Amino acid sequence: MGKPLPMEVISSTLLTQDELGTALAGLTVTIRASLTGVVHSPRCRQVGKKAEAEKTMTVGELRAAGDVRPCRTCGGAIVEKLSHDQTEQLEALVPILEARREQMREAERKEREEQDRIRRADMIDERAHHIVHRWDWKIEEEKRTVGRYPTSRRIAAVPCTDCEAEAVISFDPRSLDVSYRCQADPEHGFVHLNEESLAIWQSNDENKLIALGLVAPVLAGRDDAWTKTYATRVDDYRATVSALEAFDEEHPPPLRLVPDRRCGDCSGTLRLGPRATTGSQRIEAHYSCENRHADGKSRRHEQSSVDERVDRILHRRLRDHPSWATAAELEPSREKVAAHFGDLTKKTEIFDAHIGAAKSVDQLVKIRSRLVEELELVREIHERGGLAAAGLTRYAAGAPYVRHWTFTDLARAFLTRRIEVTGDSIKVVTVFEDGTPFQRLLRSREIRAELAELSQRQEELERELADLDRE
Repeated sequence: MGKPLPMEVISSTLLTQDELGTALAGLTVTIRASLTGVVHSPRCRQVGKKAEAEKTMTVGELRAAGDVRPCRTCGGAIVEKLSHDQTEQLEALVPILEARREQMREAERKEREEQDRIRRADMIDERAHHIVHRWDWKIEEEKRTVGRYPTSRRIAAVPCTDCEAEAVISFDPRSLDVSYRCQADPEHGFVHLNEESLAIWQSNDENKLIALGLVAPVLAGRDDAWTKTYATRVDDYRATVSALEAFDEEHPPPLRLVPDRRCGDCSGTLRLGPRATTGSQRIEAHYSCENRHADGKSRRHEQSSVDERVDRILHRRLRDHPSWATAAELEPSREKVAAHFGDLTKKTEIFDAHIGAAKSVDQLVKIRSRLVEELELVREIHERGGLAAAGLTRYAAGAPYVRHWTFTDLARAFLTRRIEVTGDSIKVVTVFEDGTPFQRLLRSREIRAELAELSQRQEELERELADLDRE
């Protein structure tokens, strides 16, 4: 590459204004700028008909206007004649600019190599996912190349999810079979849904990652892209989950943003699972218990059915007293809102500090997304108030079709203490159950309001009666 032209030096963003100095920054240049950001001298053959009109400005003003690219044909501008000192200063900047250009080119080359490595690693990881999740038609494609894989099984020891014994996850490179087995009981480690056993890594992210760590290096062969990209994924996953759990244990949330949904069989927390397909079975969005029950079956309850039942109960409770939905006592304090926002911010920072190679793990992606959503919700609560953010002010105002109202999760959190779900029933404990201090306070307030209305009505009737008697 030839020596850079004067305009290339004095307009380059790789050099700072201080490095140019006042002498070079004060030079005047005459240019015509094209729509693509290329600047030309006014008489340049390459300048288009739609280019801006000719204008003269200082180099400092040109740089302040934004990034420009000088035309290589004409040099980019008519530059004021340089003095001897300015020429020497310009010459001194040329090797500095060239060195920085080389650094930029090297950084771009490394970035391309990095992106190519990640692309290859992701392709290998995707193929490994197909094998771990038993995508039969993909596995049939993979079996065409199993002859080049080693014959020995790859094994990883893990703690059994059902007992204290050691379990083993293994991968046979020739059959492409991934299996799980507890040394104490072969039935351990599997859940049952409608009498169908589900493989352990479909409900346990850490074991799934361990299984991927057995499969992917075999598929990769001599390509080290997957190892460089994902080798620490299991450790990073564990570190992230452990750090978040430790933070939650030390900092109980001051504000509840979702209802306290519990399993009616064991009181375990119900987690929301997305819609999914397992083999030929379609699983709707559902709440599932985090505990394993004695019968080994997974407790799953369709989200839509549970939420609709909760909403019907809340409608019944509020039908005659819609003002209860916006009682000032339900509004969270500004101190709690600020504390919760601070906790969520810290959790996000902890997450980002530990995530490393586990940043694409589905469970952690959902956690990160949920943290962002909760931060936005808490910010809205701070700005608008909790009851308004939950939509309860619209409910109390008698919005159209209120009997068909779908409460938000935040509204359900404000209006309920606990929701217990079993296969046969849904028990909803609201904040205004009969006899609770909150219900007594609201009911006494209503009675006083009714008595005041009756007193006013009595006075009106007495005045009317007095007028009649005088006549």
